[in-house]
Amino acid sequence: MKQPQINPVTAPQAYPSLGQPKVGQKPNQIPAQMPSLPSAVQPALSPQPNAGFPLMPQQVKPHYPQPQQGTPKPVSPLLDEQVTEMPGTREVFEAPEVTEAIVEELMLEQSREGGEKALPRIAIQAFCERSETASTIQATSSDWRMARTNLKVYMGGLPAAIEYYRNEATPSLILFESGMRGKELFSQLEQLAAVCDADTKVVMIGAVNDIKLYRDLMEQGLSEYLVPPFHPLTLIRSISDLYSDPEKPFIGKVVAFFGAKGGVGSSTIAHNVAWGMATKTLQETALVDLDTSWGTAGLDFNYDSSQGLEEALADYERLDDSLLDRIMIRHTEKLSILPAAASLVSTSSVSPEAYETLVNGMRGLSPMTLLDMPHVWSKWSKQILESADEIVITATPDLANLRNTKNLIEFLKAARPNDPDPLLILNKTGVPKAAEISLKDFAAAIGINPSLVLAYEPVIYTEASNDGKMLNDIKGAEAAFDGIMYLTERLKTGEFPPKISGKKGRKAKKDKPSKKEKKQGGLLSGLMKKK
Repeated sequence: MKQPQINPVTAPQAYPSLGQPKVGQKPNQIPAQMPSLPSAVQPALSPQPNAGFPLMPQQVKPHYPQPQQGTPKPVSPLLDEQVTEMPGTREVFEAPEVTEAIVEELMLEQSREGGEKALPRIAIQAFCERSETASTIQATSSDWRMARTNLKVYMGGLPAAIEYYRNEATPSLILFESGMRGKELFSQLEQLAAVCDADTKVVMIGAVNDIKLYRDLMEQGLSEYLVPPFHPLTLIRSISDLYSDPEKPFIGKVVAFFGAKGGVGSSTIAHNVAWGMATKTLQETALVDLDTSWGTAGLDFNYDSSQGLEEALADYERLDDSLLDRIMIRHTEKLSILPAAASLVSTSSVSPEAYETLVNGMRGLSPMTLLDMPHVWSKWSKQILESADEIVITATPDLANLRNTKNLIEFLKAARPNDPDPLLILNKTGVPKAAEISLKDFAAAIGINPSLVLAYEPVIYTEASNDGKMLNDIKGAEAAFDGIMYLTERLKTGEFPPKISGKKGRKAKKDKPSKKEKKQGGLLSGLMKKK
């Protein structure tokens, strides 16, 4: 889109974006941690409302909780950024504040059934009347779902939008905030319609929750009506619904299993969870082995020389439901498997677009897809982890795993501010004559508690692997499989079941460090201090 010709009287005020430098000055360096905002800032100079402008109900500024376990961290614009000002005005933006309604709304959004995909490549322009609303909309830009969108936020509301589009082409989506109702609102909506392209979608952010007003707006051709305060994730999902495929409205859920280090048992756990989910809970499930060189899904389920994954990635441009259904193996009535050939013949690199197309194709084919990911860090693996609905990290209680797990969790929390924390499985605990890091120290260093702790039982896992069986079929593996089903219920329903019976494989409990562990220092102490 060409640059607009700015009229200092009628041009909308641009809301500051993250990292924007002041005019005539060197760009500000963004600190490693966002500076805490002052408890009080100068009041914002709001636009003059039209006659009859109603008061906003419950004048409570929306804001977000401080980062806690399981709660995403908001990203707020810096206060010292330059904005385009109208003559004689100065807008000061405040970070959103927290309310119980916002927290409850976020928890409800995170527990919603089904999965999600990134929004398409669209341009979004918002025209706000309140700085709180502008801050909420701007915060959506840090979410992975918005990675392809081009978002711009302006002040001025509906009148500014009408004036702006008299000389500019309209984007794919327009958001505007207005407290108006009645004839004045619909008169201005007619003016906006006169300057909008036919395929532009329009969403109104209003002041009151009025069902009659909502119906009238839908009859006028608006796409959605929202009432603040709302969480950024609510807005993102409302936009996503506008661009969903009407022929395939449902999007399946994707769970990525990733090992903090090679050999920690992530693949074994992923395979048993897939089998338990399909067999015990009767959930339609798909298992995809993404390790092209060393994948073990074929071995664990007794399939040999299958090249399903390679075929899907090689011809991803024409990958559709029919092709995917043809190359996948129907293991049971409820479980389908896409194994990897585990061949070293081909060393050609696969584009991230191929993996993304495959995962999106699985979302349309299966309501629940489990991804068995290799322990590699690349553009495609990073992209899949960022966009997965749930992430399960498996680690063992040693220093290298602690460091890797800490790095992974810190990265994912920053990259997924509106998503739940990863689930952590601490595997192979209780190795004889081994100096392990205690559960308490491990959890303290990484900042989250393990969801499941599995004991070191090499006999049952080796027997299952060598015979191509699941743990449920191995004598003496009842406790371990109970732990697998404990995790399975959480992934299916979003909630952990009541504590399972047995001494092994149950939900993690905090333990007391031994005298030897209390004396540990060096790198472990350093990692804990960095928390």
